[in-house]
Amino acid sequence: MSTPRVFFSDLKSGKCSSAVEARLLRFWEAKNVKRGGELMWVDMLLIDVNATMMQATIYANRLSRFRSKLAAGTMYTVSGFDVARCAQNFRLTDSPLLIRFNDSTAFDELIEPVSPLPEEGFRFRNQSELIGLANTSTQLPDIVGEITAVKSNVSDTPGEKSRLMATIKLDKDSTVTLSFFESQAEAFHKRLEDLHGDPRVVVATSINPKMIGGGLFLNATSGTHVYFDKETKSGEDYFYRLVARDNGVPSAAPLLKGYAKVETLTISELISFVASAQSQVPYADMIFFI
Repeated sequence: MSTPRVFFSDLKSGKCSSAVEARLLRFWEAKNVKRGGELMWVDMLLIDVNATMMQATIYANRLSRFRSKLAAGTMYTVSGFDVARCAQNFRLTDSPLLIRFNDSTAFDELIEPVSPLPEEGFRFRNQSELIGLANTSTQLPDIVGEITAVKSNVSDTPGEKSRLMATIKLDKDSTVTLSFFESQAEAFHKRLEDLHGDPRVVVATSINPKMIGGGLFLNATSGTHVYFDKETKSGEDYFYRLVARDNGVPSAAPLLKGYAKVETLTISELISFVASAQSQVPYADMIFFI
């Protein structure tokens, strides 16, 4: 007898013996910074045929069974798992539930799903929605916008902490700064250096909005993934809207340069930039899902 198929919306708390067909959107490690970066689990975001996203977790003691199978964008059949309620803080999806892999979980690559699965999924929020979420620690939403400047103190100096701040123009020309720290700052900086041209559009996931001194600031978290220009369909659509707005007519997306120049700063210059710029983010804590 075949395992019955269900959707994420059908799941209830408890053990689930049914199977779900889903695409793995992205995944990342959750580490305990208080214990020297000890790996606690891997978080994943899955999406089913109804475009419902759900968080899934594999604890470190079970990770060896599944790590080699994890590939963003790949489709899977998942069965034999636990369903639990999400923590109230730093939610990654709109669902109140999450999936936890257990010793009986089957996680098999799927070549031909019963129905086509969405290729991407985001929870974009505009400025007013981000303001409503700021300082509540309830949600980690996604953003899409135009990247207009980058300030960075990333260097090869041993022991120097890396910081990077990207200025993002959201809809209605509202501007915010998204801050990256340590390894994420270094990865962002390197990606910009490796590009043949400067990106214009950025999609950033699972960001933590803060209101500081009456201003809206965004911090990257351990779950933040960054996509430039046409790396996602959502980013590509935004890219073409910007080009059409600039030219007044639809465009075939000419190569655009000069929108995200990276400036290397010293620590003192970076602190001065934070203090003086209207849209900058102070060095707030980074969320590691401890």
